[in-house]
Amino acid sequence: MLSGQCDGRADKPYPGTGTNRACAFNDVRLLWQDGSYTTTSDASSFPAYGWIGAGGDIYLIRGSLRDGVSYRVGWNSASGALDNASKMYWGIQGDPYASGAPPPPSGSEGAPTRILGENFAACHDASAKTQLHGGYGVAAVFNMRGSSHVEIACIDVTDFSACGTSGQRNGCNREVGKLSDYASNGVAWSNASTHDVLADVHIHGMAAAGMVGPTGDGTVFRDLDLLGNAAAGWNADAGDGKTGSGSLLVQHFQIGWNGCAEEYPVTHPAPYQDCTDDNASGYGDGFGTATVDSSPGWQVRFDQGSVYNNTQDGLDALHLTGAGSSMTVTHTLAYGNMGQQLKVGGSSGTMTDNVIYTNCNALRQKIPGTPEGFNAHLSDFCRAADAGIKITVNDGSTTVFERNIVYSASATALEVDVNAVCAAETCLIRQQNNVFVGFRNNAANGYPSGGTGDYSNPIYAQDATKAYRNAGSRFDHNTTFHAKKNWPCPARDLHETHAVCEDPHLVDETWHLFGFGDTKPTGVVSPSGTDKEQKQRAPAKPLAYRYLGGAVLVSLAARGFVLLRKRLNA
Repeated sequence: MLSGQCDGRADKPYPGTGTNRACAFNDVRLLWQDGSYTTTSDASSFPAYGWIGAGGDIYLIRGSLRDGVSYRVGWNSASGALDNASKMYWGIQGDPYASGAPPPPSGSEGAPTRILGENFAACHDASAKTQLHGGYGVAAVFNMRGSSHVEIACIDVTDFSACGTSGQRNGCNREVGKLSDYASNGVAWSNASTHDVLADVHIHGMAAAGMVGPTGDGTVFRDLDLLGNAAAGWNADAGDGKTGSGSLLVQHFQIGWNGCAEEYPVTHPAPYQDCTDDNASGYGDGFGTATVDSSPGWQVRFDQGSVYNNTQDGLDALHLTGAGSSMTVTHTLAYGNMGQQLKVGGSSGTMTDNVIYTNCNALRQKIPGTPEGFNAHLSDFCRAADAGIKITVNDGSTTVFERNIVYSASATALEVDVNAVCAAETCLIRQQNNVFVGFRNNAANGYPSGGTGDYSNPIYAQDATKAYRNAGSRFDHNTTFHAKKNWPCPARDLHETHAVCEDPHLVDETWHLFGFGDTKPTGVVSPSGTDKEQKQRAPAKPLAYRYLGGAVLVSLAARGFVLLRKRLNA
């Protein structure tokens, strides 16, 4: 910035006199605009709009939630970009929606562009993050479309409004001049965004989705939270007919309460309210994709996380298709989602080492810590025929379902479908070493109309029986306990072998109407320090991980399967 007080190139305050001094900016927006008038947000308007610096630069943003610091992105008022007090233009005049941060300059391999919160070196605690809040109609706080080799770390992204754009009764006013102080999405992506990294990023309370759009090759998200976004956690369908490509790893994640608008200001320990589903003009997936073939393929993996209490499906990759595409879910806790907990297999699918509760009626309940009536407009519980998990088996691939623990009171725990052909040589399934614990599908377990009254059906296959019978498929060493009365164990029509038809003696074998094995669900934290402007803390690590990390894997060689038992010194 050539005519302002500071040039943004030194980590020290303004000395008090002069212009263009070597000191830090006092507003994050000065990283991508100089305060002058512009009506365009593309590169042609630079320096009025566009990041200063070049690819490979490091942008350090001082201040954190524990310091009471939050930076606005977008207009300062509903009326326009001009701030009358400072006489600066913050954003694009006439276009509040495009007034978020523009795409940062691409870095290179070995020299990425880095946008860092102050505490990036030690940022797992949510209060350590630097907060940016979008407002007055911003479409995306960060626009990453087309930017490659960029890292964003130690950032909290939100808005300062309780309104939503997905059927919420408190709908956002999107009319210029009357705008609510909201931002639609946290981060926008495209498949032209490659080799990007999000690390220790907490996205919550957006009026639409935490993230929108697909990603390109080499993308990694670590320690990512997508919580309480009014439409979806991550809607990878940007509506432009494009989907992702290349590799994507999402590791150490929490995706929960999406389809619900977050309170502002926060007054409840679990500040999620005004929830909507597809019957109420809402959406609600934790993660969902476009119904478009990826070319080249998109290889997506979610690892070591939790997905819970979303108003539609948890992780929905049933539409992730195209040659070379795949969806892998590992070491994940899934529960309380209103639709299906996990869905894979649009092209090729793998689920291993997960703990899954099919309690799709969870959001019917009065969950401790939530605002009264948070679920008043929800109705489409247990959609898709009350199947808790869904996988599809396809030609040319082996669908893998291994070492999962499934607790189910659903009509069906696992639905298995096949594509239209399912050729004998290449349409294969490998289903091994899983544990199924069934519960009655009845009113006591969450079904107000009474349900079937029987125990959960472990598997619904129908047309998929041919996949189980294909040479090369494996269905063995699975434990089944309390199955539907007409379920045979072993299921010989599915060529099941080495079945274990008895109690697996897990740490917890009770049904939970909500949550996952404790009376306090993930997402409920102490009321202190929860305001967006202060110290909003991330939900505690899921207590059920005592089953994954606080338990030992015991291999029973004689039975050939693996189960979890309590550690002796726990």
